[in-house]
Amino acid sequence: MSTSSRTSSHAARPWAGRQSAGGYRLVRTPRTPPGPVPLDAHQRAVVEHRTGPLLVLAGPGTGKTETLVESVAARVAAGADPERLLVLTFSRKAAVSLRDRMALRIGPASAPRATTFHSYGYALVRAHQEAGPDGTPVRLLSGPEQDLAVRELLEGETALAAQGRGRVRWPGQLRACLTTRGFADEVRAVLARSRELGLDPAALHRFASRTGRPDWQAAAAFLAEYLDVLDLQGVIDYAELVHRADLLARRPDVAKDLAQAYDAVYVDEYQDTDPAQVRLLEALAGQGRTLLAFGDPDQSIYAFRGADVNGILDFPDTFRTTGGAPAPVAVLPTARRAARRVLDATRALTLRIPLTRLPAAAVRAHRDQLPTREGGGAEVYTCPSPGAETDHVADLLRRAHLEDDVPWGDMAVLLRAGSRLPALRRSLTAAGVPVDTAGDELPLRLEPAVQPLLTALRVTAEAEARGETPPAGETPPVGETPAGEGESGPVPEGDSGPEADSGPEAEGEPVPEGEIQPVPLPQPSPEPSWIATETAVDLLASPLCGMDAADLRRLGRALRAEERAGGNPVPPPSDVLLARALAEPERLIAHDAAYAKAARELGLLLARTRSLLAKGGTAEEALWELWNGTRWPARLERASRRGGAAGRNADRDLDAVCALFATAARAEERTGGRGALNFLAETEAQEIAADTLSGRTVRPDAVRLMTAHRAKGLQWRLVVVAGVQEGVWPDLRQRGSLLEADRIGSDGLAEPLTPGALLAEERRLFYVAATRAADRLVVTAVKAPAEDGDQPSRFLTELGVEPRHLTVRPRRPLAVPALVAELRATTVDPHASPALREAAARRLARLAALTDGDGRPL
Repeated sequence: MSTSSRTSSHAARPWAGRQSAGGYRLVRTPRTPPGPVPLDAHQRAVVEHRTGPLLVLAGPGTGKTETLVESVAARVAAGADPERLLVLTFSRKAAVSLRDRMALRIGPASAPRATTFHSYGYALVRAHQEAGPDGTPVRLLSGPEQDLAVRELLEGETALAAQGRGRVRWPGQLRACLTTRGFADEVRAVLARSRELGLDPAALHRFASRTGRPDWQAAAAFLAEYLDVLDLQGVIDYAELVHRADLLARRPDVAKDLAQAYDAVYVDEYQDTDPAQVRLLEALAGQGRTLLAFGDPDQSIYAFRGADVNGILDFPDTFRTTGGAPAPVAVLPTARRAARRVLDATRALTLRIPLTRLPAAAVRAHRDQLPTREGGGAEVYTCPSPGAETDHVADLLRRAHLEDDVPWGDMAVLLRAGSRLPALRRSLTAAGVPVDTAGDELPLRLEPAVQPLLTALRVTAEAEARGETPPAGETPPVGETPAGEGESGPVPEGDSGPEADSGPEAEGEPVPEGEIQPVPLPQPSPEPSWIATETAVDLLASPLCGMDAADLRRLGRALRAEERAGGNPVPPPSDVLLARALAEPERLIAHDAAYAKAARELGLLLARTRSLLAKGGTAEEALWELWNGTRWPARLERASRRGGAAGRNADRDLDAVCALFATAARAEERTGGRGALNFLAETEAQEIAADTLSGRTVRPDAVRLMTAHRAKGLQWRLVVVAGVQEGVWPDLRQRGSLLEADRIGSDGLAEPLTPGALLAEERRLFYVAATRAADRLVVTAVKAPAEDGDQPSRFLTELGVEPRHLTVRPRRPLAVPALVAELRATTVDPHASPALREAAARRLARLAALTDGDGRPL
């Protein structure tokens, strides 16, 4: 869209619209919808498929999404009603992307519905079930909320069992771990597995009785109680949502409506389905109806979420044609993403991934992808230590950007587990590499910028809940102590405490030798502070206040001197006095503003926040008060504008704070104002991945740092897969080894996952990470000199690329701070030649005169 203004110069322009009184008039530019994209013969065969089920095997970068969009467009162009076409996928982001692409291709009015399985199931449940107990629709629990609900129920059961009133009888050997996070994860896995298989509490109890598993019997009783609690609260979790949608779809009246609702159903990423979703699909598009499923069994990596690779392997038998024959299987064999050398390396991995039950010809065509362009590169490096590995990764990224002109946004670093993300992010940032980490790779509460805000919110919310001291504006005058703070009330003027006139020394009487009694030290009065000592020091040193160690020492000394001047010869420690001063900021008026002003302003801010909460303010409003009441936002903005490493850190902090505000706003919408303490309890107790709605906007000028699981569906020109160590990748530890949720089977006790099955899953994950690269793939690992040290993974040898061992760290600095440091060291190095020292000095002078694009000195 374009704009026109009131000025005559603008009116003369041919693109300007007519003037409108009062300012600008928006003029809609005509939209030219894109035409059909060129398709190869295999894609056209899929687009021309009209009736019946069809499985489409599509590897990474083979044009799967554009084939799906063109198939939908062809049906609409042939006269199909968009309302009778349904497109299902597995994430909000993927659904939005598909919806946008179909709207761009067909037009917004003609684009069919694209949604996730859970969103479709939620709509189905809401359409056929009554509202919650308070009249509101049933609300969907997020993953972190469900985790918290399970742990609270387990803790409650433990307390009831101690009183002899427990309803769930866990085996004795498990009682010691009922309140641990790990056991809660095990219970959640059992609950999810049961609902995926369609087992209600009674069916799970019967299954546990047949198999002789008392722990599963207890889990069945817990499931019944858990479902009762969710029903009372009017909420539902993801596994229960799909289970109820499946039950609804099997009701004769609902099944009849669903069978007539859609002419065709499309499913993207079919390899990620779980058994409950497959059953729902059978109700939607079974019995030979038109169902096009796109997927790749080599990319089935979400078993920990319940996904079952057997779903796609059994598709031909599960969804047979109207004539009873197995569903046909089509293949998209043309690789449009990866260059030849990258494709050769990743294709070698698939040779070791078992793929059964599908037609052999389709499997061969799927594995033998044909590249559309030559070139590319695949490299494998080993380093003697993790630090050396990080240095080489940073050097490689900077060289690719500076020497090969690869934009930062076209590069990514992928890891097996998220535990290494914070350390690697700090190292890359320190090396001058701009890094963007996905918002849900780290718990929000662990973000450095979020921690002081949550701490301040907790301090004020807990103090307001206890009602210990009056809010701001009602604190006693300086020098007065509220009644009740000491054991005997206010201390009379001139006295320094209860012990001031007691003891022989107080009266000047000599103490006989041998009868010397220890002098009782004056005891500080009980803390009037509603802020804990350690918390107060943390807040003063946090960005909310910005005091450094020197300021804290100066203020602490001044407060101790004030105590002595007031008659207390042995004042409390400085940190205790700092906490008192922060709780009663009026006491800091008499101190030097050079070191006391920031502490006083923070104390007043905390008091205002308390007053806001006392008047019924929400967690979101309190957080905004804390954020806007400091100079921290302005400091972050200035740092962000200056750029460099500090600017990148400021960008990261601003993103984290924005995510916190968004989370608080959504919590308020979901819970209807349950209070700041409830918000804090939920936020700080959440240990699993956050809601994907809290994801931040991707920075286009930064290298993406994420786990391999999260990278699925994305691509970059250069991808570094780091930390590929034996024992880490593959991770062959048994999953869910305590309650063994994976052994709950639909036809009886399932066999535990074999090491071979675990290895296949880990190899598929490595394959997904490697296939994110379009032009250049780099795999790194640590190869320690000692035999018992870290060793590279077996996967490195399966790429068909000879590993290169890097024995020394990169020496030439490619970041300005590192270069300046080396040049300065050279100018004073006594072992350097005079000519080299002079050359370093000249280079330093040249650097000092250089500026960046905004005119700022480098």
